[in-house]
Amino acid sequence: MTILIISLIFVMTMRFNTSVRSSITSASNLQDNVALDSMARSVFSAVRAILSADAEESGFDSLHEDWANMAVASGYLSMFFERGRGSISVRDHSGRLQVNSLLKKEGDSWVVNEEQKKVWENLLAAEEFELGEEEAAGIVEALIDWIDDNDEPLGFGGAESSYYQGLEKPYEPRNGPMEFVEELLLVRGITPELYNGTTDYPGLKTLVTPHGRDGKININTADPLVLGALAEEIEPDMVDGLLTYRDNEDNDLANPEWYTWAPGFPGDITISPDLITTASVYFEVSTVVVRGNMTKKIRSMVARGPGVRTQLVYWKVE
Repeated sequence: MTILIISLIFVMTMRFNTSVRSSITSASNLQDNVALDSMARSVFSAVRAILSADAEESGFDSLHEDWANMAVASGYLSMFFERGRGSISVRDHSGRLQVNSLLKKEGDSWVVNEEQKKVWENLLAAEEFELGEEEAAGIVEALIDWIDDNDEPLGFGGAESSYYQGLEKPYEPRNGPMEFVEELLLVRGITPELYNGTTDYPGLKTLVTPHGRDGKININTADPLVLGALAEEIEPDMVDGLLTYRDNEDNDLANPEWYTWAPGFPGDITISPDLITTASVYFEVSTVVVRGNMTKKIRSMVARGPGVRTQLVYWKVE
């Protein structure tokens, strides 16, 4: 009887010990999670302050500014936290092609923006993507069908409900402005490889954006592939000249027409002023905070302007 009682007490003690340890761990994790949220918001607020200060200092944006070089700032973040550390990076979405600018407003209707359509075709026809001109044009038509408000396929490459409903896992096209860049994977013709890129070339997820509708691209921050798509006549060696010019922070990067001063860029090639700018509006902020053995990653979007004001577009915990 004594042995039985002792055994029961031992089992109950072990279970109580396990329960207490579990509760302590859960409470500690909850505390760390709350702390991580506060750390992430603090870091994010610092980035917003940097973007606002940048707007006060100059009316243009380039890769030479503080917001584009946050590696050094990340090293100082641990000084602001008693426990834990963090890192931040900022990417300019105004240097990308705007998928929603494939349509423009005329009167009460949205119609195809032929100028933007041509730029998209130039981009997708780049030799890095290994797409033919017809295939590239078909993808652009499918993109337009994804965001327009009708259910009539455009051209031979377009796709509306009749196509997407016939897939193994059917779904409806958005038929409205794209909200997240991940939607590209749902569009006919856009493969995971085309979206994610390879070791040899970047994917569409880093070249295009659903944010903005004016169609203007910041040539100070645009990827070389985007620069090469701004006019059909632009050759790879001309893109190299553009990169050489903008890499020198002493050059004038405020005037959108600086491309005409770039080495090796012919004077008879012009880029439509409706396509280019040197000021940015949308910035993607990636934040990583660590406390103990817990890590939290957050991707957010900030819209700046008019003036120095910034607005949170979305906040996504990954």
